[in-house]
Amino acid sequence: MGINDDEKNDATINMLDLSCQIQLRESEKLMGGLVKEERKSQLRIEFNNLNYSVYCKDIKKTILHDVTGHFEPGKVTVIIGPSGAGKSTLLKIISGERWVNVDGTIYVNGVERNRGTFRKHVCYVPQQFELLPLLTTRETLYIAARLKMGRNEQANASLIVNEIVESLGLSKCLDTLANQLSGGERKRLSIGVEMIKPSVFLLDEPTSGLDSAASNQLMNVLHNMARANCTVVCAIHQPSSQMILQFDDIMVLDRGRRIYCGPRSEILNTYESAGFICPRFYNIAEFLLEVITNQRDGDLENLYKICNSEYEKYKSSHKHHKTGADSETIYSKQKIEKDASANNTKQGLSTWQQQKILFLRAFICIKRDLILTKMRLAMHFIIGLLLGAVFYDFGNDAQKVQSNIAYLFFLMIFLYFCNALLAVLLFPTEAAVFLQEHLNNWYSFGSYYSVKILTDLPVQILCSSSFILTSYFISGQPMEFNRFFGLWLISLLLTIMGQTVGILTGAVAGVEVGVFLIPALNIPFLLFAGFFLKIGEMLGFLQPLGTLSFFRYAFEGLIQTIYNFDRPKLHCAEIFCYFRSPNVILSELGVPTVPFYVTVIILVCWIFLFHIVIYGVFRWKIYYARK
Repeated sequence: MGINDDEKNDATINMLDLSCQIQLRESEKLMGGLVKEERKSQLRIEFNNLNYSVYCKDIKKTILHDVTGHFEPGKVTVIIGPSGAGKSTLLKIISGERWVNVDGTIYVNGVERNRGTFRKHVCYVPQQFELLPLLTTRETLYIAARLKMGRNEQANASLIVNEIVESLGLSKCLDTLANQLSGGERKRLSIGVEMIKPSVFLLDEPTSGLDSAASNQLMNVLHNMARANCTVVCAIHQPSSQMILQFDDIMVLDRGRRIYCGPRSEILNTYESAGFICPRFYNIAEFLLEVITNQRDGDLENLYKICNSEYEKYKSSHKHHKTGADSETIYSKQKIEKDASANNTKQGLSTWQQQKILFLRAFICIKRDLILTKMRLAMHFIIGLLLGAVFYDFGNDAQKVQSNIAYLFFLMIFLYFCNALLAVLLFPTEAAVFLQEHLNNWYSFGSYYSVKILTDLPVQILCSSSFILTSYFISGQPMEFNRFFGLWLISLLLTIMGQTVGILTGAVAGVEVGVFLIPALNIPFLLFAGFFLKIGEMLGFLQPLGTLSFFRYAFEGLIQTIYNFDRPKLHCAEIFCYFRSPNVILSELGVPTVPFYVTVIILVCWIFLFHIVIYGVFRWKIYYARK
């Protein structure tokens, strides 16, 4: 019976190996174009005694403890371990995305890693990968290809996209928006956008959400990428028996410690020497998890010592990987720096090239955005009509001056809060996509933010213009171009101000808290706008707060536009109207305290100040993500 069992076991393994070889050949056909591209520099990653800890309420929690290992080019390495073992943290540290509070050394081809240089060659795909919801699969891949490829390679972007689509089985959803994709399609798309020309490809749970066929197809593609000199590393919770045969090396983590790192073919022998024997026809991954979670009898500490001893023997037999003085290592170091310099030139320094692609993406999203563009524009137009109807022909009537001032105050409130609340609701998703793409070296922060500001401006102009054009003339405001232009200018600045504050609040606090903070923090400052009472009538210690309220300057600018600049007396149907003279109106309101042009300058300065704060917030978020 033992002989028959052995024969069955060998036959089963041979069948699985044959299946893997057939699938790999099919993958090579699909990815032929990617394999034939210029071969990448081989990057062998070695890390020694990596330690990483976090502090929660002054309690130190160790995530990684003296982790030593390596990832080789031309091979696919899998990191296996239970939840909380430190798999994701290790990948982030290796990629350079997380570097604060990290101890230990990381070498690339025997040379200590330069994090900035190495980041030019590595792509990291997290478990949760955000996608812009209003781009189709084809557009997402095409824009990613253009951002990640050199200036002289743009013509090949479509070819690369087609090959990735075929290899990942995305042909049926090319024209489907990202927010309408299934979970498996989103997962494959998130991997596809990052598999364009990486030298090091790190994936966290790439098969989660995929069926067995799609998982095996993906692993075949990754295996084929490795054969093109790419260093491929996957953190997978529990791979299938067929899938694990496609891995060349295995690394096992348990509670932040490395239990094994080496060839797949040797892991069972190593564990057997420690007294852990894997049953025949048993999933190796399940066996490893059962061992390190104490579900099998044996001395886990002894296994840890044996694995350390075996790894030291392995390093001794591969000294040429560590020397750093031979010609291959020196060449590799120079090659890495040269490639990184070229990559930095084409992406980091070619700001205009990045901006053109980001402009294309932004305009596609604006065109398709139902809420932030179409509904927003329609809402401004409809509310403008309603406001003009409610305050119909009040602008030149001396008996309705107070109501007309209320019209100006409502105009200010609507333009500010409408745009602020929309921005705080929709911007956090876009911010998450930016952070993810920036950390993977797609483009610089300056390129993204400049495009963000410029592409928002046309929509802001259209919204404020549609609102003012309808309400201004219906409400009977003075038909003078300078007054109309002044009111339009203040309205545009209020629109920009509102959206800028919404972006800032959404970036800092997120959607739920941001929706509360917008009215909670801004409404108190409306008391200092000058509509409810004069600044001079307040208590002395409160009056300085009026100088900090941009509502005050916006409202004063609106009042000056309508009633200042030598406006003739208003129409009065009665014998006497107290507010017939514009000078009386301005005197009653305590306006002006500053000239109109100063009001405009102050509002512009507030907008610039908010943008500076947003810039600092994003820099902090980038730092915190790496921490």
